[in-house]
Amino acid sequence: MHRQSVLVALMTLLAILAGSAPSQSSQPDTSTQIHKEIVLGKGPVRDLGSREGSISDSAIVAYVQAIQDRLALSTSVAASKVRISRGSDIYVSLLPNGEIYISGALLERIENEAELAGLLAHQIAHGVHSTVPTSRPTCVLAYRSVPLKSTDERRESELEATRTAVNILKVAGYEPSAVLDLFSKLAYEHPVLANAIVPDDLLNLRAIVESEVPPEAGYLIDSSNFVRHHAKMSTILGHGANPPTVLDSTSSPKN
Repeated sequence: MHRQSVLVALMTLLAILAGSAPSQSSQPDTSTQIHKEIVLGKGPVRDLGSREGSISDSAIVAYVQAIQDRLALSTSVAASKVRISRGSDIYVSLLPNGEIYISGALLERIENEAELAGLLAHQIAHGVHSTVPTSRPTCVLAYRSVPLKSTDERRESELEATRTAVNILKVAGYEPSAVLDLFSKLAYEHPVLANAIVPDDLLNLRAIVESEVPPEAGYLIDSSNFVRHHAKMSTILGHGANPPTVLDSTSSPKN
């Protein structure tokens, strides 16, 4: 009987404490939290633009979309609609509905048109291999929110997409190794990404690419269009214009 009284008293005390606990104030989601939700498949992914703001400059969006459309022509998948957010984290998200969200921070880090094409080709490659899930995004490269440990399955998926991206770039007339340059740079600057984009895999792919692609093949690396739009986007984001100095370093893409 004594034990029962103690148990009742304890339960009563816990109920009082729970009822008196201060409620958490509603705080706006941070960019990092949004992308944690995306990785877990829980966040309202379609609201990325409205929650972080979007870059709606028609010339910039049309330029990126034109590259995406060109790359898709060499594959069996339809071109995805590209959206650019004002996100301050480096990320790209391929959504279940086929849309691609790229953060302004990631686009700023890209140094030439071939790297931009490589990023887009990598997303297309996931669609080619049907790795876009039905309920949550895939290829979410968000350096603050990707899992600290990556499964072998994810590593193989990213490697397969990167291999295919190399071929997509080649067919479209872009420097095939550009996607390797971009991912190597991101993995070095944000080591957590190296759990999915493994540097050793990139080195092995680079050796294959260099053995298959003859020098001076006339692949596009950079363009004046990229420099102009890249500088304009940086200005829109409030970071000032700091364009690369190399313009049209190779010939135009093949038709």
